[in-house]
Amino acid sequence: MSKLNDFLFVRTGVPKLESYINLTAFRHKMKAGNVANAATPGFKSKDINFQKEFEKLNNSSSHLQGLTTHSSHIPLGSSSSRGPKVESAKVQAGDINSVDIDKEIAEMAQNELLFSVGARLMQRKFEGIRKAITSK
Repeated sequence: MSKLNDFLFVRTGVPKLESYINLTAFRHKMKAGNVANAATPGFKSKDINFQKEFEKLNNSSSHLQGLTTHSSHIPLGSSSSRGPKVESAKVQAGDINSVDIDKEIAEMAQNELLFSVGARLMQRKFEGIRKAITSK
């Protein structure tokens, strides 16, 4: 079963698409939280470097990984228990918080497009697998 799984999914790039879609979903939740807190005094908007985090996810398979058993342990290598690096924007003097609602909405729309592309590619991968299995 492992060889079949490897042939059908791993070699066709399904795990990479899955990590791509999961990362866009994570970023969307973060952006939605920023929008929801647009009027919260002192709130610091959060974001991730999507490209860097996606590259980190895909290059991690060639490195040794250490699993942390406690939150204060230092991860070794490309640890699978370490999530994306979240960056917080600083609140500028005179501002209520660091949320720029126009920027957040634009980035949410861009992220939605990234998610749609990933979902469409995943759908096509599964259609191709289905066609190969059914010979149609």
